[in-house]
Amino acid sequence: MRQNILKIYLDDDEWNHVVGMAETVAMPLSGFARTFLLTQKPPRPRATGVTVEAVAALNRTGSILNQIAKIGNSSKTFSAAEVRAVAAARERLLAIAEQFEGGSI
Repeated sequence: MRQNILKIYLDDDEWNHVVGMAETVAMPLSGFARTFLLTQKPPRPRATGVTVEAVAALNRTGSILNQIAKIGNSSKTFSAAEVRAVAAARERLLAIAEQFEGGSI
């Protein structure tokens, strides 16, 4: 038995949009809203404890690393070991960035 109520406020455009979506699939509004809410992937939580400056520094570092790799690849001055080291550093930076986005840092 359903006994809990979720109350939200919508402006006219939002209301019309939701009603239109429910009508498109021929469902009552309450059933459509329930099904839609329960089957959607929730948004990822925002990262906590991460400053804008930290993200900007990570982005700059990644950008510089990509520039180094591009120069090394085009000029053929990097050894294979150096290219692997740059690639490994890039992968580590991407992993750190994913942690920022996922909120686990």
